[in-house]
Amino acid sequence: MAYAAVVSLKETIERLMLRSRSEILLSDSEMRLIHGDLCYLQSFLESISPSQSRKTVHALETQIKDAVHTFEDLIDSHLSDNLSLSVSEISEQVLEFRQEISSFTTPLKYEEEFDEEDQQQHIDSFAAIAIVGMVNELIQLLGWLEWNSPSLDIISLVGMAGIGKTTLAKQIYDDSFVADVFGARFFIPIGPKYQLKKILLLALHQAGFHTDKIHHKEDKVLADDLCLYLKNKRFLIVLDDVWDTKVWNELKQFLPNDKNGSRIILTTRLVDVALHASSSCGSILRIPFLDDDESWKLLRETIFNTEKYVLDSHLEKIGKKIAKNCEGLPLAIITIGKLLSETEKTVENWTKFAENENSLIIRMDDDTPISRSVSLSYKQLPQHLKAPFLYIGVFPKDYVISISKLIRLWVVEGLVESGDKSFEEVAQEYLEELVSKSVVLVQERSSKSEKMKTCRIHFVFRNLCVNEAHSEKFFHVIRKYIDSFPECINRQRRLCMHNNVVLGFEQVRSWMEESVPCARSLLCYGPKQQYPVVSYFGFRLLKVLDAVSIRFYEFPHQVVELVHLRYLAITYYGEIPSSVSRLSNLEVLIIHWHHRVIKSSNFPVYLPVEIWKLHKLKHLECMGFDLPDPSPANDDSLILEKLLTLSGVGAHSCTERVLIRIPNLIKLGIRIDSSLDEKFNFLGEFASCYDEFDSFKCIVVDDPGIRSRFVSSPVLNFPANIRKISLSGCGFQWRSMGVIGELPNLEVLKLRWCAFSGAEWEIAGGEGELFPRLKFLLMEDLDVEVWETNSGGGFRRLSRLVIRHCYKLKEIPRGIADSAALEVIEVDDCSSSLANSARGIYMAKHDWVDWYREFIGEIVLSKVQIPLPEFIDVGGRLITIYKGIPEGLRAERHPRVYAAASPRRIYIGNLPLSVDGLRLEEVFGEYGKVLSARVVCDWESGRSLGFGFVEMSTESQVNDAIAKLDGKSFDGRAIRVNVTEERPWLGNFRFG
Repeated sequence: MAYAAVVSLKETIERLMLRSRSEILLSDSEMRLIHGDLCYLQSFLESISPSQSRKTVHALETQIKDAVHTFEDLIDSHLSDNLSLSVSEISEQVLEFRQEISSFTTPLKYEEEFDEEDQQQHIDSFAAIAIVGMVNELIQLLGWLEWNSPSLDIISLVGMAGIGKTTLAKQIYDDSFVADVFGARFFIPIGPKYQLKKILLLALHQAGFHTDKIHHKEDKVLADDLCLYLKNKRFLIVLDDVWDTKVWNELKQFLPNDKNGSRIILTTRLVDVALHASSSCGSILRIPFLDDDESWKLLRETIFNTEKYVLDSHLEKIGKKIAKNCEGLPLAIITIGKLLSETEKTVENWTKFAENENSLIIRMDDDTPISRSVSLSYKQLPQHLKAPFLYIGVFPKDYVISISKLIRLWVVEGLVESGDKSFEEVAQEYLEELVSKSVVLVQERSSKSEKMKTCRIHFVFRNLCVNEAHSEKFFHVIRKYIDSFPECINRQRRLCMHNNVVLGFEQVRSWMEESVPCARSLLCYGPKQQYPVVSYFGFRLLKVLDAVSIRFYEFPHQVVELVHLRYLAITYYGEIPSSVSRLSNLEVLIIHWHHRVIKSSNFPVYLPVEIWKLHKLKHLECMGFDLPDPSPANDDSLILEKLLTLSGVGAHSCTERVLIRIPNLIKLGIRIDSSLDEKFNFLGEFASCYDEFDSFKCIVVDDPGIRSRFVSSPVLNFPANIRKISLSGCGFQWRSMGVIGELPNLEVLKLRWCAFSGAEWEIAGGEGELFPRLKFLLMEDLDVEVWETNSGGGFRRLSRLVIRHCYKLKEIPRGIADSAALEVIEVDDCSSSLANSARGIYMAKHDWVDWYREFIGEIVLSKVQIPLPEFIDVGGRLITIYKGIPEGLRAERHPRVYAAASPRRIYIGNLPLSVDGLRLEEVFGEYGKVLSARVVCDWESGRSLGFGFVEMSTESQVNDAIAKLDGKSFDGRAIRVNVTEERPWLGNFRFG
């Protein structure tokens, strides 16, 4: 964690450079010198290779981390008035710190420690177990091998450590059919420490060459030997565990493409490696986790092997819980299974495993297959990602991690460097990198931009994070009383309470005061407490206090003494003191009410006017409070120019006097309390204050008769370029919807409980197109009965329609089917006629329905939400089918799904990863009418795969576009443009 400590101190110094000279004793020259030293130290740490001796590197990083923390504590203590130092004393400390830094940067002796046997041991750990699950993946791979395209093709198997990529590839490699079809086969482990010569020698050895006679040859000669051997042979090569794009870059030069159906299978944990290998040709197949039944089957086979053992129902129930706890990861299931096979098979023993959150201890230096495999993913992370990744371990198991919250925490903790972009943008890139490296899992994506909304990490990674973070003094998790002993918490930088009750012990608070005086974060993520818990907030250097799960009857006045606080989140109902303005570094302020609090008055509750003095505030969430009018109105210092998001406030916070003092606001969440008789007049003032706006959300609460309140709907008004609107309980009349439909850049519209009221929603095509850029529409708990639109009624770019609990709605308008972008219609808990209507739209647009029914059975639009839909490419469009397959109706042989060739459909390859469907439509629109334009993206990471499809209205337009654009530079890359060819569709993709 030395790198994170350096980045944090560097940010502290940069903040000091912007402060008043009277607040600090460091001279400008001293701060510039320290900043320069830290930049050099940061570069030095970035240059350390994962292959260097962990023992040596760890010792050095510990020294650096301790020195940096000591100096940062000194600076912050002085700024907190905890420590009074003279100018000469400060200068002496600076000199001592700089001398210590210079002693660290002596070049490290390069010591390799990568275990070349790791890969083979990892393969062997699966070898004895019959493959469980992955049946569809096996069938797809075999179908891909059979595919009659003669060109050399590659498929990348992607997934996290221990998910079974190697097992699947080995199963294919050893298949007797594959052995008969391919004249030459190679299984080549690569690993992180890639050396071309070793790979070439291994391949030639498997080809029958005597390596002792050729090992002295140069790489080029060995490559020529391999190429000559492969010439005119149909070959299969498995490149297992690839960590670097240069592996494929170098090897593909030596592989002949004799148009005889040769194939390459590449396994990797890294999405970027798979994208790179498949950018010119090939496919990506993401390996899924096992489901609960598959997990139990694998666990049972691991425990009992071939032994015939009859389980009683109670033991089987516990066993299934243990299997479920493994979260579908085969390596974890096998490891747990081997442990259980060595213990007595009793209810008591198995119950301990089932209830133990840490049944698998995973540490960096443990010599077990699972620890080696999981730790390798962490070791290979670049320096700037290690601390953000470990930080995710602060959240309890099964905690739904909000991406926005995680990013805010990363930023205020000093784990992110901004550079030329904002801290939040860089943090988002960090997260995408972690997902692409298969160490963070996407839980849910946003409806607007397909960005991640929530995420999680697998429990094996979480165990690694918790253990490594404790070892590095990065954070410590407290679940029980014994976790708070001084020897456990001593010198930890962050304390994570997963059981808030422990804070109530006076002895624990005393230990905290003695053992962690320099703690920077107190994170309380235990179950919410109905009654107050006595808490300790005496950490004078605290930056983060997240205590929403603790209820306060009185405002904790200790908090306003924490002048370094950048993140404050509490649950409190009462007056916020004006002294909150002392928290001048605050960037995030969250104040929740307890859910049982009932209002004692019918008047709005305002935050103190001093809130306007928190000039660094970026995010304000104050449920039940309103922002006061700034007074005096001509005081230019009363402005929140950095505030980006405001939520939980009422309509009284949305006056022009308030909003003009928040010039950069991009997200606004309004909670209208009908008991306060708040009106919607604020919408006009809101619209007048902003032109560009990201997201507006309005919820009306407390009045079950809300629909009768607005006999005449208020005039709706929104910023002209708003992108997302969410409404609930507003009771607007449907005729007002035209205002929303005319918004030119609206992408997401969510209409929940009684957002609009009335039996009929009619959309007629007028002079202008309605909903011209709308991609996502949610209709939930509405009383609408008839929804009508025509071919000119808009929704041209609607890609996803979700309808839930609209019991009176009978039919989806046929005009929706005219959307060339339509991918998904989801119907949940609605009338059967509405489900039939959705089915009819599919059947009317796609002639593959009869084919699908022939092989799979009836298509069923379920009345319950299906979490894992199947995606099929038809005519260039990715269609989602929510299916129910009666047992016994599944075909013995899974049919291959082909992307249909069409003379009007164009394939575009080698696309820059920044290009989306709209950009393609603009470019190809110069050569004729574009019916659809889509870029193919990886479903998990959301990243472009570097190719896409455009469908045009006539063949002559297609030919013209190909002639003009094929080989032309597109944002610096020469794109390939040609008519699509028929090929099997593999992998987990979506269109973007």
